[in-house]
Amino acid sequence: MTREAAAGRDGRGDGPRSSAGAGLAVLVKRFPRLSETFVLNEVLELKRQGIPLRLFAIADAKEPYAQPEAEALRPELSYLRYGDSFSARLRLLSDLLWALYRHPSGFLAARRLARHRGSAATWKHFLEACTLARRMDSAGLRHLHALFASGPSSVAHYVHLMTGVSYSFTAHAKDLFTTPPKYVTERTRAARFVATCTGSNRLYLEGLGEEVGRKVVVVPHGVDLDRFAAIARRPEPGRLLSIGRLVSKKGFDVLLRSVALLREEGLDLTCRIIGDGPLQKELEELAATLGVADRVVFGGARPQLELLEELAGAQVFVLSPVLMPDGDRDGVPNVLIEAMASGIPVVASEISGIPELIRDNDTGLLVPAADPKALADAVRRLLTDPGLRRRIANAGREFVNEHRALRGSVRPLADKFRECLGQAPA
Repeated sequence: MTREAAAGRDGRGDGPRSSAGAGLAVLVKRFPRLSETFVLNEVLELKRQGIPLRLFAIADAKEPYAQPEAEALRPELSYLRYGDSFSARLRLLSDLLWALYRHPSGFLAARRLARHRGSAATWKHFLEACTLARRMDSAGLRHLHALFASGPSSVAHYVHLMTGVSYSFTAHAKDLFTTPPKYVTERTRAARFVATCTGSNRLYLEGLGEEVGRKVVVVPHGVDLDRFAAIARRPEPGRLLSIGRLVSKKGFDVLLRSVALLREEGLDLTCRIIGDGPLQKELEELAATLGVADRVVFGGARPQLELLEELAGAQVFVLSPVLMPDGDRDGVPNVLIEAMASGIPVVASEISGIPELIRDNDTGLLVPAADPKALADAVRRLLTDPGLRRRIANAGREFVNEHRALRGSVRPLADKFRECLGQAPA
């Protein structure tokens, strides 16, 4: 089936109207994205737990790879952006006229806010909200949940202003810390609740005011533990593994410098970095400058089934994210949970919500961010001490088995949605 067919001939993918008030609309920015497996996991688990939902995305990520489970969702996925063709503009005009006719006062209230903000992005969100409002009405969807405090929550806020439909959103990392606090506050005040994945994020939100703080629900990320427990571990001596987008906040330059320090000490090791991004060429050049190009493999983006093979062969998993000047940072990267669930000892930077997952010298090793020497010291400890590797790996797996199972992590969110939809608790 083509993407156009999956979205419906008119690009809407409205489908038949469900029973009135029965369903949940879930809005993401781009779908599917390899780096946002947690989004896919959450949507699938909500469906497994009986939440009737429809998935919407502002745009297609258009990445070369997609998880098979994400591709399976395409027939029920609806994209909001029509494109720039004449027929697309007519469809958008039709949505605008529908919103004005169906919700005249709400339409004008949303338009006033967009005009007050005045940015091009704001007007795009307003137009996307008109399209989403119409599709939600057609499908009989009663509550809207936006994943991310940035663009998706802005669109959801406009839908709420237009139609009065209730909404909520999830705040993760970059979206939370790079969105102006006044916008986060405004959207939170209008929302039924705000979910976030870490306690540190909750503290940040509570700092925006009591009215914001009392709406926050912490929903830690979880993973399919069975998938990672089934990995047949065959670690290769000296093999380090790191996974993530090749962007500044991931701190891969710190990792490369730590590898260079370890090589200077004579340690025999290799480092596999899986992921793609705008910094790949720069990082490859840095590896060459540091004299470790022969010890570092950039493996590119991989679907999760191939990541399982990478996890099987790793002796130590390393992640070295840093805090960016604009506030951008990681929350608790899912790859850390997946590595721990696989039985791999982990080393990571002590920033953001990572200490909520890794207890230093217990479930993993923590190091200061942007400190190659400290990172090298921690990696050396694990590479040269089999007993420590075993103890850390076992404690990490036990922790995620108890606290990061996908079903248990998603259950509080599913309960909130049942409440918003007027359904009985599970």
